[in-house]
Amino acid sequence: MNKTKRRALPAIAAAAALMAMTHMAHATDTIRVMKVVPQAFQLTVVDVGVEKGIFAKYDLELDISGAGSGAKLHQALAADGADIGLGTGPGMGFVAKGAPEIAIAATHGAPYNLGVVVSKNSPLYPAEMTVDDLKGRKIGVASPSSLTYFLVRSISVAKGWGPDGITAVPLGRVPAQMAAMKTGNTDGFMNSTDIGYGLELRGAGRTLVSAGDYLPNFHAHMIFATNKFREANPDAVRRFLAAYFETVALIKADKQAMVSTGVRVLEVPEAVLSKAYDEQIKMVQDDGHFDALALEAIAEGLVATGIADAKPDMTTLYTEEYLPAK
Repeated sequence: MNKTKRRALPAIAAAAALMAMTHMAHATDTIRVMKVVPQAFQLTVVDVGVEKGIFAKYDLELDISGAGSGAKLHQALAADGADIGLGTGPGMGFVAKGAPEIAIAATHGAPYNLGVVVSKNSPLYPAEMTVDDLKGRKIGVASPSSLTYFLVRSISVAKGWGPDGITAVPLGRVPAQMAAMKTGNTDGFMNSTDIGYGLELRGAGRTLVSAGDYLPNFHAHMIFATNKFREANPDAVRRFLAAYFETVALIKADKQAMVSTGVRVLEVPEAVLSKAYDEQIKMVQDDGHFDALALEAIAEGLVATGIADAKPDMTTLYTEEYLPAK
C-alpha cells in the first residue's frame, strides 16, 4: 500500500466517526408528555407544535396523553408513566410534598380559561345572577387536589366568605359534573370556559364567572419534568422548551393554527374555540419565566384553601435552568 493510501485511511476513519457522532447528536428523542386533562384548549399548544413540525425540527417526537386530574398526572410522573407533565400552578403542592419532579416553565398566567359554568336548569342561570350568588352554593370540581377545587375555594376566600363559603364537590370528569348539575345535585361546576361557550351556542347554559377575574397574579398552568428524565437528558428538556415557546410565538401570530388544531383534537365547534382564543390568548406566556407575585399567590392559596398547612418555600419547587436567559 502506498503512503497516500495509508494517510487516507485515518482521515476516512475520522470522518466516519464524526458522521456517527453527528447522527447521534441529532437522533430523535421520544418524550412522553401528559396533559393534566385531555380536553383543555390551552394545552393543545403541544399538538400545534407537533402538527406544524416544530418539535420534529428540534429532533423530538412527542407521545401525548391525558391524565384526568392533577393527582393522576403527578402520580403518573412519580411512577415513571410520563417524562413531562402539562399541569397547573397548584400542582407545585405535589412537589412540596416530595414528588420526584420540578416545575420547569410557567406557561399561563391568570386563569381566564376556567370559570363557573351553569346550565339552563340551574338557579344560577338567570342573567341577573352574579358571583355574589355563589355563596352557599354547591359547585362541582374534578378532585380535592385539582386546580378547579383550588379556584372555587379561592373565589370564596376573595369574596370574604372563607374557603368553605362555596362548597366544592369533587365529581371527577366533565360528564359526571354535567350530570350532577342537570339533576340538581350541584348548582354549577368549575371547568373550562369553552364548555360554557358551547352551552351558550346551544342556548343551554353559560359561563357565570371567569376565575381569572379573581386571581390576576397567578400561574394557571406550568410544565413539570421528572427528576429522572431531566437528569438523564437535560438537552432534551431544553429542546422541548425551545420548541414549546416557538409554538407559542406561532399561535400568537396565527390564531387559526391553534383553533384548527383544537377543533381536531378536542372535537369542539370552531365558533366555540374562536371565542375561547380571543378571551384566553392574553394568559399565554412568551418565555416560561416564573413571576414572584404569581408564585406568592399560589403559596398563599395552598394554605387558604386547606391544601397545605403552611406556605412552602417556592424557590425549591421550580427551576429556570432549562429556559433561555431573560
